Amino acid sequence: MRIKVLSLITSVLAATAACGDATPGTGGRPGTLEGPDVMVAAVTEHVYTVGAYMGEDWESFGRLADVAFDGAGNAHVFDTQEDRIVVLDPDGTFVRFVGGPGEGPGELQSPLGLNVLRDGGYVVSGAASIEVFAPGGEHLRRMPFQTVFALFNTKALPDGSLVSTVFRFDIERYREGLEQPDPPGRPIEIFPIEHGKPEVLYTAWDLPDPEGDRRRARRSSSSDGVSRMSAGRAFEPRLHFDVTSDGRLAVVDSIGYRVKLVARDGSVVATVERPIAPRTVTEATKEAARERYRAREVPSNVGIFRIERESVDELRFADEIPVIANMAVDWEDRIWVERTGADGVEPGPIDVVTPEGGYVGTLPADRIRIPSAFGPDGLMAYIEPDEFGVPTVRVIRLVSLNPEQL
Repeated sequence: MRIKVLSLITSVLAATAACGDATPGTGGRPGTLEGPDVMVAAVTEHVYTVGAYMGEDWESFGRLADVAFDGAGNAHVFDTQEDRIVVLDPDGTFVRFVGGPGEGPGELQSPLGLNVLRDGGYVVSGAASIEVFAPGGEHLRRMPFQTVFALFNTKALPDGSLVSTVFRFDIERYREGLEQPDPPGRPIEIFPIEHGKPEVLYTAWDLPDPEGDRRRARRSSSSDGVSRMSAGRAFEPRLHFDVTSDGRLAVVDSIGYRVKLVARDGSVVATVERPIAPRTVTEATKEAARERYRAREVPSNVGIFRIERESVDELRFADEIPVIANMAVDWEDRIWVERTGADGVEPGPIDVVTPEGGYVGTLPADRIRIPSAFGPDGLMAYIEPDEFGVPTVRVIRLVSLNPEQL
């Protein structure tokens, strides 16, 4: 099944305008990336919702870290509190567990990232290793790390190799109370499925610090067991990336509206752009950022360490608000690009575009959002609490994207 996108009548294209955040220029032809927004509505149907406080063991979720689909439409729910994967069939019926707490073969010790291949195989990243499972859940092998890694936002290439940003922790520097080193740029690394030894695939652009100021690194003190984190800089462009079915990496690393397509050799083979200018950071947006920072300023504990953040007075600001807030690639290789809202924080409209530079349309900011996972036949999964705060997975099907009528 392919998701139906109804043909857009020229009058609708011309009349439909964007709303909510910064809009593209109107000089381009309607229905193109250079033209005005063409608003579309998502027609969806509910498939199932799982998760219960007093339910069966499999549906009493602890900490839902991720969810993913395989090519048959089975959902794989990643519960890092239980260190296991819950497998559901396309109707939401429980099939089996994969993993479980422990250090033995097939068990998951402090798992961090779940990646499900289209054939149903698994590549699970943890603090000390990468675990590879067959489609039925059989453990195939473990690839241990040679140093202390923390992998963030892992994505799997079609062959099972992982791409990820990596934080390396130097224990000797920590013991001496020194800052952890900050590499130039923002490297995206690949962990080949054959051996798991990391290589830099692509170094993403990083917003330079003024006058060489590099205060973003963490600073630690072993004498008092406190890890001190810098306040950082608000409105820095975040790094977003996802994988297409042919193994290219879609990367967002800039302030403007630009999605790069990166090949396996690290070369940029295409870009998708829209003429939308970033907003200037104002005193009002700065004060709103300070208020959000104050709300998160409470110290926290991780294991035996206490993490403290610098005071709000140390918070710095970028000059512009990035245009793109989020990005993901769906099962049909369409790129969903969420734009930043008017206040620089709230969700904005979502553009649906193609790697070839095609423009499907724009979803309003107050409607459907980018899901936790895309699946085949329009499946979309959302991890969200119910009205009582119980973690659930809600699965819907995107039937079509229809032009909105004014």
